[in-house]
Amino acid sequence: MRILTLSNFYPPHHVSGYAMLCADVMHGLRERGHDVVVLTSTHGCEGESADDSIHRILALESRLDYYRPLEGILYPLARHRNLRHLRRLFAEVRPDLVFVWGMWNLSKSLAEEAEHLAGPRVVYYLANPWPIEANQHQAYWALRTRRPQLDWVKKVARLVARLWLHAEWREPQLQFAHAPCCSGALRDQLIRAGVILQDSPTIYEGVDIDSLVQHGAARPLPVKGGVLSLVYVGLLVPHKGVHTAIEALSRLPADTLQRVRLTILGSGHPAYEDTLRRQVASANLSGHVTFAAPIPRTELPGFLSRHHVLLLPSVWEEPLALIMQEGLASGLVVVGSTTGGTSEIIRDGQNGLLFPAEDAGRLAVHIERLAGDPTLWQTLAHKGQESAKRLFDLRRMVGDLEGYLDNVRATSHAV
Repeated sequence: MRILTLSNFYPPHHVSGYAMLCADVMHGLRERGHDVVVLTSTHGCEGESADDSIHRILALESRLDYYRPLEGILYPLARHRNLRHLRRLFAEVRPDLVFVWGMWNLSKSLAEEAEHLAGPRVVYYLANPWPIEANQHQAYWALRTRRPQLDWVKKVARLVARLWLHAEWREPQLQFAHAPCCSGALRDQLIRAGVILQDSPTIYEGVDIDSLVQHGAARPLPVKGGVLSLVYVGLLVPHKGVHTAIEALSRLPADTLQRVRLTILGSGHPAYEDTLRRQVASANLSGHVTFAAPIPRTELPGFLSRHHVLLLPSVWEEPLALIMQEGLASGLVVVGSTTGGTSEIIRDGQNGLLFPAEDAGRLAVHIERLAGDPTLWQTLAHKGQESAKRLFDLRRMVGDLEGYLDNVRATSHAV
């Protein structure tokens, strides 16, 4: 098959596990003999890639740190250039299928144009709720100002912005004829919001099971009275709920806190990062919480093997966190909030532990239990790893997607 893949980010220039997974799947499809061309954004590099199979030429709706209204004024020009890039590449590649991957911070008009060009030969892999999320322009102009007395000024400016950016307020009518979802929870969320998904099986994401299991086997087991090592891995943004993890530590009894360490690995919005550091300082947790910069993905299995518990304190409806799958496969005990796909995989007290989003008290209870009961930790870690082996093998995911894509190609050409 000739496949044209559309994605907002693509490694090595990425901001989440979703884009890394996209690269893993594209590599797997190439290994199976398919011709894959990727169209993605200029994030991390300006201009077109030297690799003929990866075209880094699309403009994002906004920078990742802050929306800049003056840049937003110029966005209609960038939007038209994006559409021209897609049309040109489609004509050059003549793909059997267009595979739409990540779309956050890319105009949905690109997906609409893909459907116009390829008709029923468009396949979406949905692993976040971008179809029902506001775009970057809408999100910015909907925000209140930090100084209420200026709200009326922004209201006037919003009217002007909506007139100028009127195309960005038009909601494309996407068909989603073929749209596998990463979890049943995400599919249900989209359907409840009114998205019509015509053919939407659940195809779980996948990770390199063998490497994670191998590295995890070297993990020192927790012992009664010893240190319990917690870790958070991911973006540092409010909806990921890292503040809940820090607050949970502040609620631990003093004797338990002395035996708990938390590493926060990641980066994100500067303002939120600063909030987290101030939260740690004000709670006198500096000796218990370490902030670490992101590491190359190749180092992640070894990094995870040095910890005992993976925290997933998401506030939003997390569709299915890739780091959860990696943590389970590594042999970490996953302690996560009940939002989204996490509770679809984690059974409380069986293969992990769950708590309501932003319930720092309940999270603290779970941490205290694990710190005082190494046998419970071993049981949950073993069951969690068995779940990962059964559900999240990357080779299984690539095979499932290949079969699905092949069926779409066959049926769409038959029509």
